[in-house]
This record gives sequence, C-alpha cells and structure tokens, in this order.
Amino acid sequence: MFCVLQVPRLALQAVLRGDPDQVVPAGLCGVAQAPALLAVVDAEARKPVVLEMTEGAEREGVIAGLSVPQALARCPELVVRHRSRQTEESLEDLLFAVAYSLSPRVERDGAGEVLVDLQGTKLEESLERCGQIVAELSAMGIVVAVGVAESCVVAGLAAKSVEGNVLVVGSGRSDLGRELEVEASCPKSLLKVPLENFMGEMPIGNVGSTPPLLDVLGKWGVRTVSAFAKLERSAVGARLGMEGLRLWDRVTGHEQRVVAVAELPADFNESWEFEYDVDSVEPLLFLLRRFLDTLCVRMRVAHKVAAFARLDLGVAYGEPIVVEQKLPEATSDEGALFSLLAARLEEVETESPVARMQLRLEVVDFKQRQLGLFESSLKNPYRFTQTLSRVAGIVGEDRVGRPVLEEDGRPDGVRMEELPASVPPVGELDLGRMFGMPLRRYRPGLKAAVEFQGRVPIWIQCEKVSGFVKAVRGPWLHSGHWWEEEGGWNCVEWDVELNKGGVYRICKDELGWRVDGEY
Repeated sequence: MFCVLQVPRLALQAVLRGDPDQVVPAGLCGVAQAPALLAVVDAEARKPVVLEMTEGAEREGVIAGLSVPQALARCPELVVRHRSRQTEESLEDLLFAVAYSLSPRVERDGAGEVLVDLQGTKLEESLERCGQIVAELSAMGIVVAVGVAESCVVAGLAAKSVEGNVLVVGSGRSDLGRELEVEASCPKSLLKVPLENFMGEMPIGNVGSTPPLLDVLGKWGVRTVSAFAKLERSAVGARLGMEGLRLWDRVTGHEQRVVAVAELPADFNESWEFEYDVDSVEPLLFLLRRFLDTLCVRMRVAHKVAAFARLDLGVAYGEPIVVEQKLPEATSDEGALFSLLAARLEEVETESPVARMQLRLEVVDFKQRQLGLFESSLKNPYRFTQTLSRVAGIVGEDRVGRPVLEEDGRPDGVRMEELPASVPPVGELDLGRMFGMPLRRYRPGLKAAVEFQGRVPIWIQCEKVSGFVKAVRGPWLHSGHWWEEEGGWNCVEWDVELNKGGVYRICKDELGWRVDGEY
C-alpha cells in the first residue's frame, strides 16, 4: 500500500506563501483563487518562461512555456512574480516531515512530492491521519493533495487529480477495496473510487511511457488505460518487450517498487534572503511566523521541543545582528515562540536595512516533568519571559533578573541572575543562628562630616542626623579587586552610638565620609 503527498502548483504556492500581502485560502483549488491573475517565472533561466499560473490567468490564455512578453500580450493585467526556490525547499521539507507521521518509510521524489510506503500500518488510522495532514496544512495556507492506492503509480495519479483532499483508489479484490465497501471505515472527508472507474478512461500517456511505444499503441487503437489492461501480459511482452511489460504492470497495479528511504534533517533552521532590503519590522515578523509554523510542525513530527532560539539578521552594511532567546520551558508551540521572539525583534534597532534573516532552533527530546508536592511553577512562563524581554529592551539585559550577593565580600555587592521558571520549596530555617542587629541601609549613602579625637570619631553630621558619639566599635577595613584597573574598592567602616540615641554605620572611601545606614 502506498501514499503520495503532493503540493500542487508548488512554484505558485511558494510565491504566495512568501508574500505577506497574499494569503492562500484553504479548500479545494485554493491556489487558483488568490490572486486572480498571477504567473510565476524563473528569473535565473536563460530565457524566462511561465512556469505556473492561476486559473484566472489560464482563462485569459496564459499557459506554461510562454515568454513574459507573450503572456503580457495575452493578459495585460497579469502580475508576474519570480520563482522562490527558498520557499519551495521549505515547503518540500515541511511535506517530507509530515509524511513521517504516516510511516518511517518515506521517499523524496522532488518537485513537491513524497512517496510513503504504508506497509505494516493500520489502514484506517493512516487514512484518518491523511485527512488530518490536509487540514493542518490547509490551516497554514498550504494546499496539498493526497493519493492512496496499492500501486505507487496509481497513488501518484490520484494525488495529481485532486487538490486539497484525499483520494483513495482501491479494487474490489484487495484489502483496500474491502475497506472501501464499508462506509464507516473511512473518514467522511476522504474521496473514494474503485480502481476500474479511476483508471478506465484515463489516456495511456498519463501513466508515463516513451513516444515510440505510445505511437505503436496508437496505431493499434489502444489509447486508454482500460484498453491496454485488457491485453494479455504474455502477448504484450512478446510484441513490446520489457518496456511493454513494465507499462502493463504499471497500469494494472502489479509494479513492484522499493522505496528509497530518506532521513529527516537533523537541523531545525530556516533562512531567507530579501530581494529588496527591508527597513521595517512587519516583513520580519511575517517571515518569523512562517518560519515557526514550518519548524514547529517538523518538531512535533520528530517528537522534539525547542530549548533555545537564535535569530540572525544580516544588514546591508555592518556587522550582523544576533538575537538570542533561551526559553523558560522547552516547547514546540509556535504561538509561544512567536510571542517571545517578536518581542525581542521589535526592540532591535539597525542603522541599515535588513538583507537576510535566519532562524535556528536548538532542540531536545520531549520529556514531561512532574513538579514536587511543594514546588510551584509560573502560570505562564512564556508570557513572563516576554515581559522580561520588553523590560530588558528598556533598562538593559544586565539589569533584569533577581539579585544575588557576590562572594567577594564587597559591601552591597550583588549580581543579577536569570529568574527560574519554577520555584523550589523553602528549606528549613535555622532559627537558632544569631544574625545580630539588622542594618537599614541608605541608598545612596548620606554624605557626612566626621570629627576625630586621636583615632576615634567623636562627632558626626549629615542631612538626617547629627550629634556626639557616645560609643564606638571599629574600624573595619574592606578592600578587594585592587589588582584590577576597574572594579576595585577600599574603605574603612565604624559603628557609632550617639549620645541622644541611635546606632549608625559610617564609612570612608575615595569619595569621602558618608553614613551608610541605621541599626
């Protein structure tokens, strides 16, 4: 049993998918509905000709193979777009990835088509999954066609004859045919047809053969598949040789095919080079959404989740800009990823337009983790991280997080560390430990004047307090990082009690005396 997934009009869909002003509507023949008059040409060809066109342009006389002047002569309102090989490759990778949800035996045939060997799978579940693939890609604005049959050739012909749906072709003598006899065995969205009705009046040239063989069959009066299938196989082999036998096996569904299995790509990245440099964020956000739609589908098929995202913006002049985002929790949700990266992207300021864009995701295996009984997590870690990203864009990356005391002994020395996504339970408190009197610091310290008698302070004055010293403890010398050019400190501290009440800490450094706090 074989299944063929195909992106009809690949070049046309790729152009529409890469254009933020055009959206391919879902449903049957959706590609032909937007816009009305559009043709795609290959700008890299020596003589650009029309590759694909919408049905509206086709009704105006535009056909494949016409040059651009010929096409515009037939349809003056025709919109001509260049082929986008980047988007075509992205669509092919996406189609190849979703095919793996049917079976691991997948072959890339190129030109927007993949072949899946369904041997060993449950037919009913495979057909249901085919309908889900059509619906999922349709929601992303991608029209696909799916054909299922015993022969890979018949499955390919079935995919070419239907757009935006699943066509199942089976014979009465096969297991697939018996499945089709029961209406409830297949989803209602599937189209079902017997093999004899599907292949009966089909021209023999559609199955594929050489012109000399088709010429001989034409002279015999054999022009349809049904007429050729009625011939005896031995007689065909005696008169037409091995080529005739291969054609007979192909049209009757007896062809044996070994699927050349291909592996899923290990890298999860998407890139785009703009034809014209962009100087606004809207096209970047549009492409970012397209990238994430494709990569998240691939991750879900491969049972992977993204733990880190890197966005590279190549500018026309100067060094590229790199936007990195570590995710609070690994995920394959395109909405959460887009909200985080979009918030970071909107904060980027460039001095020159953006010429290219690349998104890389570092993925890990999907693992579910259960929190402890007294452990809690953020209600929405992605929205929390998005808020932190916006705050960081205003105050700076090094000023967002939670403060942690430095271990070098510097007074009031703290550093910022990343906020965790989960809050561990609080440990037991050592209530018997003596911490001393709490110090309420003034930030910043109050500039003060201090008088000494010998080496002991006897009087202090600042904007909040003044008076004679009743008792004193100290001095305590603090210094560190004096061997570095920047970041070193050297100060002396005293604890003093005034005669009219109050205990204060005074300090002297290279800036002079100040009152640091009150006990």
